[in-house]
Amino acid sequence: MSEFKLKIISPVILLCCLFPSAASSQGMPKIDDLDDLLSEKPAGQEKQEKQNPFYKALKQAKWTWIATGYNFTKNNENQSQSRGDDTKFRQGYTQLLMDTWLETAGIETKIDLVLQYGSERDQYGGSRIIYQSQLYLKRKIGDSDVIVGYKYIEDGISTLYSPAKRIAKADGTHPTDPDKLGVWQGSWTYYSSGNNSTELRIMPYFQKSRIPPESSRWMAVTGDYNLVGVNLPTDPTTGQSYQAEDKKIQHGFRDIGYMIKQKMTVENTDFFLSAYGGYLPNPLIKKASETKYEKVYIKGGLIAGGFSTVSGKWEWHGEILYNIPENHKDDRYINYVFGAEYDINLLLGISGIDSAKLTAEYANEWVLEGKDNPAYTINDPATRLGRNAIYILQKVDINDKNKVSYGVTYHISKKDNAHRISYEYKFGEGNSAETAYEWFNGKDERHFGRWRENDRLIFKFTKKF
Repeated sequence: MSEFKLKIISPVILLCCLFPSAASSQGMPKIDDLDDLLSEKPAGQEKQEKQNPFYKALKQAKWTWIATGYNFTKNNENQSQSRGDDTKFRQGYTQLLMDTWLETAGIETKIDLVLQYGSERDQYGGSRIIYQSQLYLKRKIGDSDVIVGYKYIEDGISTLYSPAKRIAKADGTHPTDPDKLGVWQGSWTYYSSGNNSTELRIMPYFQKSRIPPESSRWMAVTGDYNLVGVNLPTDPTTGQSYQAEDKKIQHGFRDIGYMIKQKMTVENTDFFLSAYGGYLPNPLIKKASETKYEKVYIKGGLIAGGFSTVSGKWEWHGEILYNIPENHKDDRYINYVFGAEYDINLLLGISGIDSAKLTAEYANEWVLEGKDNPAYTINDPATRLGRNAIYILQKVDINDKNKVSYGVTYHISKKDNAHRISYEYKFGEGNSAETAYEWFNGKDERHFGRWRENDRLIFKFTKKF
């Protein structure tokens, strides 16, 4: 104990020894309580801190720390042919996520921050080291919520593949483990009886999802990352294929996106119906001149709907989306998916596991009218996802600590596929460790085939506090 504390304690000890009853009657502190007494904050200071909204937001924040390491099992044969040169077999990254609310003057502020760093070359610069995944203001007015800011879009109702979720954005620098990103928007949601709601949304700023940096193994493909399999004509003077330049996206008043969505529940069945107008999320190749090509995002409309219901031991769901491009620059098509979920352990009756839920979906596309615009003739519709594809996820919960899963996506027509098998163990409070292996098959010009050299073993540790 320091000299300073001794000078304070000495007269107190003397007083207690001389007048023990007086010390007790005056409520004098015990010697063991003095350190706590000396560390106490001045009267009113603690109360002010607790009333401070920033103090509350920090105290109630939920934190998640994730450490992920992975080992590629093959040499990437395409690496020397691509723009990238990150050929390391062992890589890893870590993330610290903060999730909290701040409330003041009847307005709630949602704050989700991500701090991350890793070994991948050119991956963690600028806004990729620290960024907000959500940051918006929310005001409740009667039966309505008004929101302004950067917020997730949670449209869609299908489990594994959702056509309606294409408006949502993600950080796809790790394509098989993407992180959700918000979308700048202003929205008004009215909640009526039950689970019914009506939402109006304005999106003034169109943004693209993030893709891996050029040095990443995930970029080791021919053609454009978003338009894999699309080969541009060859320059007769050089013998090399033309390259498509990214055309700058406009952000004027006429480029604002609009959306309306209706959700409802009728007799144990959930429905949604939505309509969107603005920039479409899938890029196209435009022929700007005889020797120049551009990757552009065109405007158009999307109409989507879906349902989810439970019948006995089965859960059934489905979605449909109608793509309406401007000026016939792309196909007019309907993308649909339907699927079901069932706990097969209800049939097997294995006493050693809690559940074995199997989810299976089938997605395809129906082209109503082909593109008819002289500047947009190159695109291959095979670049669009959800065309003649099967999605399967088998999850086995052995108990509340041990979980096993296997997932596969198989494109029937193009014969490319991706698989992932994993085991997760939960321990302590908020801790989990996961081991997974994923592998890919197909030709270079296919969505998953371009990654056939990227089979990898993954280790992931998560701690929530």
